[in-house]
Amino acid sequence: MLMEKEIKKLFNQLIHQDLAQIALDGNDITIRVFDNGSKLSLSTPVYLGGNFIPKSVRQCVGYQRSPIKTFLNNTSLSIDENKYEIDFHYVGHLENLSSKLFIDLIEEFSVVADEWRLFLDEHDKNDLVHVRVK
Repeated sequence: MLMEKEIKKLFNQLIHQDLAQIALDGNDITIRVFDNGSKLSLSTPVYLGGNFIPKSVRQCVGYQRSPIKTFLNNTSLSIDENKYEIDFHYVGHLENLSSKLFIDLIEEFSVVADEWRLFLDEHDKNDLVHVRVK
């Protein structure tokens, strides 16, 4: 749960830099403000592939309908081929976003990111090659 002190620090960073990072429940969330302060984006890694992203995990990125149920609109996954990483993103408007709604948004984003992480890790296991040892 986010504390009032952390939120004030976050808002201060966003006012001066248009970019802030926060760690919440094991998620490193990057927050950006853009379009003259009218929009907000959140992103966090949900899959780290080392040197490879398996086919079954890649297919999850292309799902038209999210298997993860959320109240968040405008979410997506993207693959960073250079880092072998899949990131979870949210983009929304800042208008009428009170500090309470902002906190709720970040906490919901963190929960959904955790669900995506578990879902992708489960699909990662589908590509394991089972070897019988004598």
